[in-house]
Amino acid sequence: MKVNPKSVEYNSIDEVLNFVRDYNAGNMLRFLNAIEDNSGNILVKEEVQVKESALTRLKEIKGQYNPEFKIKLTKELIGQIQDKMAEKIVLQLKNTDKKFLKFMYEENKFNFKGIIRNGINNKKHLLALFKVYETNPHFFKHICELGLLALGIVLIPDALKYKMLRRYSFLGGIFMDIARVTGDQWNKPFPDDTEKTRIAKQCANFMQKLDLPEFVCSAASNHVPLGLQDNVEVVASGSKKTERENPDETFFAEMMVDDGESDSTPDDEEDAGLPDKSEDLLRELLTDSLKIARYIHTVSSFSHDKEYVMEELVYFLAYNTSRGYFNEVLANPLVNLFKQFEENVKRMRKLAEVEMQCLHPPAAWAYPKPKASQVLCKNKVWDCPNIVQGWDIHVISSQEAFGWVGSSLSADHYPKCKLEEELDSLPEVEPKKAEKK
Repeated sequence: MKVNPKSVEYNSIDEVLNFVRDYNAGNMLRFLNAIEDNSGNILVKEEVQVKESALTRLKEIKGQYNPEFKIKLTKELIGQIQDKMAEKIVLQLKNTDKKFLKFMYEENKFNFKGIIRNGINNKKHLLALFKVYETNPHFFKHICELGLLALGIVLIPDALKYKMLRRYSFLGGIFMDIARVTGDQWNKPFPDDTEKTRIAKQCANFMQKLDLPEFVCSAASNHVPLGLQDNVEVVASGSKKTERENPDETFFAEMMVDDGESDSTPDDEEDAGLPDKSEDLLRELLTDSLKIARYIHTVSSFSHDKEYVMEELVYFLAYNTSRGYFNEVLANPLVNLFKQFEENVKRMRKLAEVEMQCLHPPAAWAYPKPKASQVLCKNKVWDCPNIVQGWDIHVISSQEAFGWVGSSLSADHYPKCKLEEELDSLPEVEPKKAEKK
């Protein structure tokens, strides 16, 4: 399969028939090339509407002609592909195993389907997504989830009504991993910050080639928070060195050619038009939305406790926001979606406040989260006046830092901190419900 600005090319009649069926393109099909039999006789002329009977005949006489089909991308057909691709993106909400993502859209009253459809009205963007869907459906699901998360994050706050913010957040999310399509490392956690940042910048550079706006590319390039980890277990194991990821931009090489036509089609989206705020403000909001989308996707994908991943996300989204890692305008409305976890969220915020009273930050660690009953000194600052001498805490197994909270807590002896007294006033954590058998 080849995709360029003028045509979609297939090498078998079965692929053509599948395309016609999947995109309901039966009355829009035209070939840029004539289909000739092995004797040079023309079976289907170029640039004429191809009838269903002609396709049926071509299937019956396989091997008697050169199976090279260049389907012309007319404006009508592009519009049809746009409609179908938007449907396929929205369908990921039904197919996803990310509970948090589903919950974000259950009570959503915005016309997010229209935003998604109009968001892919650029031909280059549309064809890039079309080729990914047709050749790597698992990766397509991955980038759709990122795009839907980024869109959902900016849909929720009532205060965010800037023109084009929703569209650009969706585009930033769905394209921020786009150059990783030919490998399999997108399906694994990043080993460290250096690799995470390198890949983010490479993908952002490729987004520029797809003609995404500069501030969207900048947000994608800079959405990785430096100095923080999202998978400490991979870092801690360290013995196995993973192969360096090298995104392959040649996957999209054929569609980089300019066909001399406008890449965008008109739309009637409510927030269409140029942004009504400065690009700097838009860039900042987009960066934060992509940062939170990446965090949610990472925790959802690589959490060890899949059954309670939603609880983990709520706990630590609130915790990270209180620590200043995430933009409160974007993150707090997400947290507020989960009313059933309200008391647990309050507790995690209080835990963060207790930790922030540390005299040698970030040494204080409320342990174990979220049902913390003790505070220990992670960095073993023995001369700190808050150390409770003679009451060391023995951590028998390593503790993970969820998302980008910070670092892991190794099994060891740690000094007790007086801040533990602050925990007495915290609300109790609701126990997890027993698993039904």
